[in-house]
Amino acid sequence: MDLRKTETGLAWFTLGALVVYFPVETYVSVPEGLWNPFYIVDLIAMALLFWGAMRSLRARPDRSPAVLCAAYAWSVANGWRATFGRMFELLEGGKLDYGAAEMCAVAIATAVGLACLALSFFLVVRSSPARE
Repeated sequence: MDLRKTETGLAWFTLGALVVYFPVETYVSVPEGLWNPFYIVDLIAMALLFWGAMRSLRARPDRSPAVLCAAYAWSVANGWRATFGRMFELLEGGKLDYGAAEMCAVAIATAVGLACLALSFFLVVRSSPARE
């Protein structure tokens, strides 16, 4: 496995995901206000993901997956909270603003984020100097 190519692919995937994540999250957050703490957590996630992807891409020919890994950890923690917050809302008989599509989108995004976190963690472990 070429770790540099894998990291580059993850960085480009991250930037592509941000092209969707930023406008969609901003659009659905406008009714609650962009100073809403839940949106600010997402905004921090987006900034970390962008920083991590750019840092990784600029590190060529070296690898630099650590910030990207931290960004995915932050994002997945938020996604986990969002997914299960929605699930408990439904279990208590509540309704979601965007119905079943909202639950599916958040759960799928969290699952994809978990896969990216696992991959970025693997890249961080493999980028560490060998132990003697």
